[in-house]
Amino acid sequence: MIGRLHGLQSRMVDTTAFFGIGIWQLLGRAGRHGVEEWDRYAEGWLSRGGEEFYRVPEKIPEGLSEGRVSFSSPLKGDREENNRFHLRVWPGPKGMRSPAMVLLHSLFSASDVGYVHWASVLNRLGWTAVFYDLPYHFRRRPKGTWSGELIFGGNLIRSAEAIRQAVTEVRIVTRMLKASGAPEVGLWGMSLGGWVAGLTLCHEPGLACGWLAQPIPDVATAIWDSEGGWVLRRQMEERGLDRKRVEKLLPLVCPSHGKLQLSSKRVLVVGGSHDSVAPPSKLQALAKGWGGTHYREVGQGHIGYQAMPSTWRWGRELMPELFNGR
Repeated sequence: MIGRLHGLQSRMVDTTAFFGIGIWQLLGRAGRHGVEEWDRYAEGWLSRGGEEFYRVPEKIPEGLSEGRVSFSSPLKGDREENNRFHLRVWPGPKGMRSPAMVLLHSLFSASDVGYVHWASVLNRLGWTAVFYDLPYHFRRRPKGTWSGELIFGGNLIRSAEAIRQAVTEVRIVTRMLKASGAPEVGLWGMSLGGWVAGLTLCHEPGLACGWLAQPIPDVATAIWDSEGGWVLRRQMEERGLDRKRVEKLLPLVCPSHGKLQLSSKRVLVVGGSHDSVAPPSKLQALAKGWGGTHYREVGQGHIGYQAMPSTWRWGRELMPELFNGR
């Protein structure tokens, strides 16, 4: 009985949140494209492969320091505000020579207040914390739009480019941290942030760990099989972009198609029992496909407050070697 009530409550919370997000998407400010344009984009990148899609430039920025810093993005788009990536850095007790964790927030995140708390926890344990603004969020939000609105709003090419930009930039950030003296660098991501972190774990070697809370394993499932995709489905299908056509690009943009560049025992995947955007069955399959990563579950939908602290607790319990002696 209690489980059913939790499930009903989770569904109501998700439905309300997704309805509001859908209203923003109906505004159409992300733009749109036709079938032929999508086919050219997908086929062009599939022929070049993931290594090229997420390629990091040979020269990476310098000047990583405490506080709020920003750098020019190697991938430029049509919105000037999004052509720089922004970080907030809290150095550990050894300064930039402390091990570091990059924190990746969820879609439509509007505040980094909660992450300030987790940054202080990491600092107390001897780690540097780095908060990264995902494309079109926070300081990257174009004027006249909501934080994150332009990532998923009927323009799949813009969405794919945002994922490509995020993974490339996070790879750059991890290398900047290592160049600054960090002996280990890990990733901790929530929802969209977990999606980006998962892709990064499949393309960037030498990372210490990955803690993924309700990452999106399959974007087609999020659009066609969840309550959260009600507007996107309509916008796609009106232009002839059916599920099969959209799935062309999945090998490049979905973590479930990738191969980890670190030990599966250094990766934790956390699902929500009542989540339709990142269903537990999909996340369990992801964990298995990645060689048996740690998998845990919380009793919530996609929107909730259990996943983040639970991921922190389980990450420390399952990977104590990361914090021993610190």
